[in-house]
Amino acid sequence: MLGEIPDAENVVDGLQRAGLELRRVEPADRSSSASGMRTWLLFWEPPKHLRESFDLAQELLLVLTPWKQAQARDVSLAEETLRRDHRLDRGVVLIVARDAAAERRLAHPVQHTGRLYIIVSVDAVLAVQDPKRWLRDLFQERIGSGDLFAAGRPVFGWDFVGRQQELRSIRGRLMDGRPVGLYGLRKAGKTSVLIALKDQLIADSTAESGSIVAIPIHLDLLSLSFAEMKRSGFMRYLLRSMHEALERLGVAPTTLNLPASFTDRRRLGELDAEDLERLVPEALECLIDWARSAPSAPAIFLLIDEYERILGASRFPVTDGLDILDYLRGLVQRYPRTFNILIAGLDRQKASVSRYGQRQNPLFSFIVDHPLAGLEREEMNELIRKIGRRLSLRFESDALDVIWRETGGHPYLAREFGRVIDREIPSQKRDSMRIDRAITLEHLEEFRRDVAPTMQEIHDAVRTIDPEAPDVLAYIVHYPEETDESLSALKPESVHTLRRYGILNETGANEPLRIGSFGAWLLQNQPLGVPTAANA
Repeated sequence: MLGEIPDAENVVDGLQRAGLELRRVEPADRSSSASGMRTWLLFWEPPKHLRESFDLAQELLLVLTPWKQAQARDVSLAEETLRRDHRLDRGVVLIVARDAAAERRLAHPVQHTGRLYIIVSVDAVLAVQDPKRWLRDLFQERIGSGDLFAAGRPVFGWDFVGRQQELRSIRGRLMDGRPVGLYGLRKAGKTSVLIALKDQLIADSTAESGSIVAIPIHLDLLSLSFAEMKRSGFMRYLLRSMHEALERLGVAPTTLNLPASFTDRRRLGELDAEDLERLVPEALECLIDWARSAPSAPAIFLLIDEYERILGASRFPVTDGLDILDYLRGLVQRYPRTFNILIAGLDRQKASVSRYGQRQNPLFSFIVDHPLAGLEREEMNELIRKIGRRLSLRFESDALDVIWRETGGHPYLAREFGRVIDREIPSQKRDSMRIDRAITLEHLEEFRRDVAPTMQEIHDAVRTIDPEAPDVLAYIVHYPEETDESLSALKPESVHTLRRYGILNETGANEPLRIGSFGAWLLQNQPLGVPTAANA
């Protein structure tokens, strides 16, 4: 069965001697290539000591590739398998390749999966003298060096934890025909929530059975290049994103009666501004018509991330941004429950002004606000413990108490605290090492120094909510017993927003600020004034 891949049987024998138990073997493709070779999927049960040490699932996926040069398609095949087989570990995938440079060649497709791909060559497996030790050392090295706590980019896949209540609420509002505004502090996880929502909607859909729930089209406006910061650039990006959405759902553009100029994705780059002006409305109308006539009547959701960038927060012409939003609002009103939009950004400021010069703001009084605070306490605990287990670090409850007090569940801050601890622990000490309160406190000041730029960003966001808020928050950090009186110096809606953003704690909490590290930063950086109400 595996004979078409040179040395395949020897690779399997070596992995079995390492303690892995082969459960089943499947071809990744039903048909062979012209050379008669194809990629194979091997499903392994890891030994108990590996499962417990690295928090692995009951089965691991191994992709055995026959190509002299590794192919990105093998990563896509692995991802398809993971989506349909929930017995497999969601965070770690093995690839054994004939190509000694496979790790370098596959670096780009792998980085977009949200998983850790451990890529080794066939020659490396065959050269192993002590298979059991080699396998454990391989996991220790690759997982330990994976910087799993890092959160410099949106997290997804195995990495995404919690937010189930938010996902249900956002999904319900969109399905109900209400446009949503998702707002929150920088790095609070807005983009990660959008990706999780998109993945959830796609996972719930199957084109083959005709039960597509929704067609989520994600537009991250940070992805627009300098040259695309104009109306035609947005239109071209929208068409490409429509292609990606249909591809993930397994829907061929040719089946939707879409214009011929749209069906070939490679031609989109050749279209001029006039072509794009004509094609975008035509393509969207065709997609809407198809959705309304489909048996499952799927909704079309346009998820616009960093929406501020088309309303003055970049060099994108505001008049063009207003034209685009006018058109999208018209589609929402014309096709309720079939077409809807979600905007995501730092705050509602640009969506809440009634006019831009002589132009009405299409978003004004049209969007349902959904502020995003930090994770809930149990969600944060799960996040830290889950990543920690992979790194052979066991976080005790008292350590999590410190992390919660400092971060308030803000996902980026919580991960950064875990990262500071992780990078100071040598790999040779990682055999289920317990992280307690004492170890966590040892790294507290280093964590606060590392996140100082993020504290400045939170400060700027607080000032945007209410110019007086930084002074009031600094005062109540100094004098928590005067919290209620001091907060009365702010507008009630400002206090409400600060709570919904996860900056202020609810009334009656032990500490006035939910993010303790922000309070510590204010003590050092915000001059202490006396709020008017407190002074009265």
